[in-house]
Amino acid sequence: MKNITVVEPLFVSAFQCIGSECRDHCCKGWNINLDKPTVNRYLKSSQIEIKTLAVENIDITRKSYASWGTMKLTASGNCAFMDESRLCKVHASLGASALSNTCATYPRKSRIFKTEQQKTLMISCPEAARQLLTSPDAMLFEETIKPQAETFKAKNLDQQKKLLNLMCLNIVKVSAEKLDEGFYALTSFLLGAERISPEKDWLEQMERHFSAVLDSLAQGHIRQQLDQVKPDHNLQWSLLMRLQGWFGGMTHKRAFPTLYHYLNKLIYIQTEGAKTDHVSQPMIRLDTVWQKQVMPWLAERPWIMNNYIQYRIYEDFFPNDESRSPLMSLYLLTAEWFLLKSLIAATVELVGTIDEEDIINIIYSFHSITKHNPESVMAFVAEINKVKVNDDLSLIYLLK
Repeated sequence: MKNITVVEPLFVSAFQCIGSECRDHCCKGWNINLDKPTVNRYLKSSQIEIKTLAVENIDITRKSYASWGTMKLTASGNCAFMDESRLCKVHASLGASALSNTCATYPRKSRIFKTEQQKTLMISCPEAARQLLTSPDAMLFEETIKPQAETFKAKNLDQQKKLLNLMCLNIVKVSAEKLDEGFYALTSFLLGAERISPEKDWLEQMERHFSAVLDSLAQGHIRQQLDQVKPDHNLQWSLLMRLQGWFGGMTHKRAFPTLYHYLNKLIYIQTEGAKTDHVSQPMIRLDTVWQKQVMPWLAERPWIMNNYIQYRIYEDFFPNDESRSPLMSLYLLTAEWFLLKSLIAATVELVGTIDEEDIINIIYSFHSITKHNPESVMAFVAEINKVKVNDDLSLIYLLK
């Protein structure tokens, strides 16, 4: 028996499902894969209602042990096991231990290394998103040591990659509500990190470089550099139009009605710009609202969006995705941020007010559609890639 360090943000350890009180429950609009033992358990259940529902509503696919069957959805898009109170009949009659792995674990997930487990939550769950965004301490980390019998099967945690991730988290945290500065500082940090040899005094050089970037943030040098960048309204316009078109094909997905409520406002503002053939007009309009109305509101609640970007960096183990370069990972993260920022600004422009509920709704519904499974992530990334111009540094033009 070996020990493993369990790392989790406070919002993860504080999370509890709120059941029927959830604003958009997780038992609808998604394919629910059932593992082989669960399929057999339901089909052979002594509870007549469970057995009957299973026989009538489980498609036996035998794709794999973990995906032995798929739950059919009702005409309203709900899991057949959900009752009138939006609670699970399986949980009520057979207990939590009878749930499939999918249902028992969502929204929890983790990365496991030989000596460390990093826990997180999927914020396609509205309650997880609420706890992340509304608690100032949500992204503070706590560590516990636990015995773990199977750690030897996991891969080693690369300490250099972990340090890069922690440094990126701290750069964002220091930027508070000024996330445009945080993204620009991350760009400077990653560019400098590329020039540091991984073999010669790497740790010492990285610490000096990290401190220099933090100093640039604190002393206003990052702000000065960012102010010299001229916005590329055509790039901004093209990205938003591309993503709006992609979302249009997601109408069958869970949480789409919620996202569309906000997306429709952004579409309206962009349509007004299209009528005059000046794509810069709606971009300037959105940025003006952001600077004059949203930023003062965020200044009083600097943790809200800062927690979100910290979460994204932690969740993705940014910038260490082996399938792309660190700068490409930053480009994709910046593009997502620009879309969310635009949705928030469009809402404030047309409604006149902003509150936490709007931001929670935008973020959980965005994640429900774009982050729920690897296929969704790949498709969304592909759309963003179609707009990229020149190189990954075009991300800078999304910060203005």
